Amino acid sequence: MEKQNVAKQGKGALYLFSGLFTGFLLFSFVVDGWLSTGWWVRTLENKWADFRINLPALVSLSSEQDLKAGFGKYFNHDADDRIFVAAIDEHTVKKLGYPFKRKNYATLIEKLNKAGVKAIGLDVLIFDSDRDDKVSDGIMVDAVRRAANVSVLVAVNPETGEVQYPISGLGEAAKYISHPHVEGNIEANGEVRRLSLFSDSILYKNLSLKTKCGKDCAGVGLPLLAMAVYSGYSGRPLADLENEYRTAPHYLNFRIPQDRVYHPGWTAPPAKKNNSVYRHISVLDIMEGKLSPEERKVIKGGIALVGSTALGAYDHYPSPFYASWPGVEVHANAIDNMLHGDFLHPVATWIIVLLAVLLVWLPVVLSRYSIKVISITSVSVMAALMALSVYAMTQLTAMPYLSLLFSLMVPFIFVTVHKAVLEGREKKWIKNTFGQYLSPKVVELITKDPSRLSLGGEKREMTAFFLDIAGFTTMSEKMTPEELTSMLNEYLSGLTDIILKHDGVVDKYIGDCIMAFWNAPLDQKDHRRLACLAAVDCQAEMARLNKQLTQYAIKPSCRVGLNSGPMVVGNMGSKTRLSYTVMGDAVNLASRLEGANKFFHSQIMASGETFEDSKELFDHRFLGSIRVVGKAIPVKVYEPFARKGAAGPEIAAMLKSYGEGTEKFYAGKYADAAKLFKAALKARPADGPSQFYLELAEKYEKEVPKDWDGSFNLTSK
Repeated sequence: MEKQNVAKQGKGALYLFSGLFTGFLLFSFVVDGWLSTGWWVRTLENKWADFRINLPALVSLSSEQDLKAGFGKYFNHDADDRIFVAAIDEHTVKKLGYPFKRKNYATLIEKLNKAGVKAIGLDVLIFDSDRDDKVSDGIMVDAVRRAANVSVLVAVNPETGEVQYPISGLGEAAKYISHPHVEGNIEANGEVRRLSLFSDSILYKNLSLKTKCGKDCAGVGLPLLAMAVYSGYSGRPLADLENEYRTAPHYLNFRIPQDRVYHPGWTAPPAKKNNSVYRHISVLDIMEGKLSPEERKVIKGGIALVGSTALGAYDHYPSPFYASWPGVEVHANAIDNMLHGDFLHPVATWIIVLLAVLLVWLPVVLSRYSIKVISITSVSVMAALMALSVYAMTQLTAMPYLSLLFSLMVPFIFVTVHKAVLEGREKKWIKNTFGQYLSPKVVELITKDPSRLSLGGEKREMTAFFLDIAGFTTMSEKMTPEELTSMLNEYLSGLTDIILKHDGVVDKYIGDCIMAFWNAPLDQKDHRRLACLAAVDCQAEMARLNKQLTQYAIKPSCRVGLNSGPMVVGNMGSKTRLSYTVMGDAVNLASRLEGANKFFHSQIMASGETFEDSKELFDHRFLGSIRVVGKAIPVKVYEPFARKGAAGPEIAAMLKSYGEGTEKFYAGKYADAAKLFKAALKARPADGPSQFYLELAEKYEKEVPKDWDGSFNLTSK
C-alpha cells in the first residue's frame, strides 16, 4: 500500500512539474520571444549556428565537391568574386594619411570606373567640409556625378530619427543615398546576423535631397547600403526590391574566409597573406595602377565597397570567424546573399513552440521505463534534432537547437532524478538490512542482484591490505577513553577515505587496524597497483592528519602490509549474520608483512607478488627477503614511497645512496655498503632500513654469518 501511494505521488509530481514548465515556456515565448530571440539562450543558439556555418570549412577538399552535389547551396560558401572591398588599408593610410582627402575619393572613383566597375558603395560617412582643401569637396562631388553608379551614406539618429546629410551636393550627385546602420539588429555579443534592408521610418520622399532615384523611390524606405549597391548593380528599382525584401529581418548566410596574397600586383608581392571573407584590394594600389590581372578581372563588371580596414579606423563587429570583422564586409555578405537568393529563413514560430511542448512531455511519457531507456531515447532525440538542424541549414533554414535541447533536458533531468529517488526508496530496505555489515559496493551489488546474497564464496586472485596505527597501546595509557576514541575515529576515517578513493573494500576494523582488499566483488585488473597507491596515500594522509589535528599531543604513525595471491572471498558466517570477507594463506601473509615492518623499521611492506609488476610506477626500495613465522620459502619485500618522480628531494637522495648500498651489501662489499648507508642517513636521518643495514654491514664486515642465504628469518608475528 505504501509503495502504491509513493507511485501515485510520483506521477502527480511529474505531471505538476511538466505542466508548470510548459506554462513557463509558453509565457516566456509570448512575453519575450525567448525560443527565438530573447534571453541568454540566443547567445547559445548563435554558438551552435557558428558551428553549422563553419561545418563546410571542415570538409576536406577532396570530398567537398561530392557533398556540394548533395547539399546544394549550403556548401556553396565561397564568397562571390564579383564583390570586393576597396580597402583603405595601412599601406594606403601610411602614404595618403587619414582621414582620407576628398580628392583621393574622386581619384579612386575615376580609377574604378575606368577599370570597368559596375557599382560602388561608399561605406564612409562624409559630413564635414574639408577644412584644408575646400576645392576637394567639389572634386569628389563631380567625380560621383560623372560616375553615376555610386551609393553614398546619410546618418540616422536612432533616438530622434533625425537625418544627417553628406557634404553639399554629394547626395544629389549619387545614384542612391542609403544608411549604414545595423544597430537595430545587433546581438547581445555585438554580432550582426540579421539585417533590416529598408528603414520603416525614414522614407525617400521625406528626405530633402533631390536624388537621381526619382519616382522609382517614391514611398520607399531608406535602404541599407548593401541594398542600394545591389539595386545599382542589378538595375532593379528600389521600389521592386522593397516589395521583395520588406519583411525583416533577413538572416545572413555567411561565406567562408579565404587566404589571399597581399598586394598581388606588386613586382615582388609580400609573402604574408590576408585572411578575409571578401577580396581586399588596396585603394593605393588601385590609384597607382599596381593591380594584378586577377584583380583587374574582379573589378571589371564587379561591385566595389569602399571602406577602411586599417587598424583603429573601421567599425568592428564580431563574426562567426573573427573576433573583429570590418563592418564593410557585413554589407558585402548581404549583397552576396541577394545575388544568390540564399538568405536564411527562420522556422515558423508555431513549429518551434509545438516541438518545445512535445519535448517537455517526452520524458514524462517514458517515465514508466528504466532510466537507461529514458536516457537512450532522450539522447537519440537530441542527436536527431542536431542532425535535423544541420539538414535544415542545407535547405537555407535557420532552425534553433539549443533552446529545443533545453526544453528536453530540464524535464529529462527532473524525471531521471525523480525516478532515481523512487527506486532508491524501493531498495532502501536492502540497505537498511545489510548495510551495517557489508561494504557499500557489496550492498550496491546485491541491490541490483539479490541472488548474490548467499553463503559460501569463490576463489580468485586478490590483494589484501593491512594497516596498523603504531603505538596504540602507548597512546591508550596516556589518554582518556573519550580522547582515545575521538582520536582513533579521526585517523581511521581519513585512512578509510583513502582506501575507498582507490576502490578498495574495507573488510573490518580490528581495534586500531584496518583490513581491506581489492578485486572483489568487482573485477579490478589493476588491483595490485590500486592497493600500492592506497598504501602510499595513507602515509601522506597520516602526515596531513598529524599536522591538522593539533588538539592531540601524540602524533602516531602507521604500518602497512600488502600481499597478492589466491584468496577465498564471499559472504561467510551464519544464516543470521553474514560478513563479506576474504580468507586464505595469502591474506595471512599480508597481515604478517604489516608486522614485519618492525624488523626493518619501515612503513610499508609489499610482497614481490604485489609489487613486482608495479614497481616502475613508484619511487621505492628493496627491503630484502624474509621468512615469516611458519613459512620456509623467503619472500622478497619492497617499500614504495610515492608515485614515480614525486618523492621529496631528501627521500630521492636517500633512495639513491640506499640502493647503491644494498647492491654493495649483497655483493659482500660491506665496508663500501656502510659508507653508502651513512650517506643515506645523512639525507634522511631517521630512516629505519638504512640504519638497519648500516648496523648489519658493520657487523658483517667483522664476521659474516655462516651459511647465510641472504634472507632474514622473522621470529615473531
